[in-house]
Amino acid sequence: MTDTRPGSARRILIVEDNRGDVLLVEMALREAGLAFELIHMADGEKAIDYLRKLAHGSAGLPLDLVFLDLNLPKRDGWEVLEELRSVPTQQPVPVMILSSSNAPHDIARAERLGVAKYIRKPSTLDEFMAIGQRVKQLWPVSGQ
Repeated sequence: MTDTRPGSARRILIVEDNRGDVLLVEMALREAGLAFELIHMADGEKAIDYLRKLAHGSAGLPLDLVFLDLNLPKRDGWEVLEELRSVPTQQPVPVMILSSSNAPHDIARAERLGVAKYIRKPSTLDEFMAIGQRVKQLWPVSGQ
């Protein structure tokens, strides 16, 4: 993580093609009282381009967290995760898979690749709101 000072905004990349899910994650993070900057990429190709710019220092500060859908247009979430892990400054960044897949092989693969959490996309608003608390647990300073 790049900055642990109280009140500092964390940089979160969300790679998700469903705009409604993006808005619900954003709402959950705000509901949890987290300070954040949300960077949204709607497909895997755009996310990979962004990560390459990040690797070359032309996309701003490093990320603090990545939300990643597996079923994306153009390039899938696995490809995005591989690119993320190839950027030295981004290797330790926690990744939360947010996918409609509950397949055991996907969960096992995510565990092997070191994702922080594998979350099946919630079906209720309350389940979506709980995502904010899960993120809060990743960050050691209260209110982050």
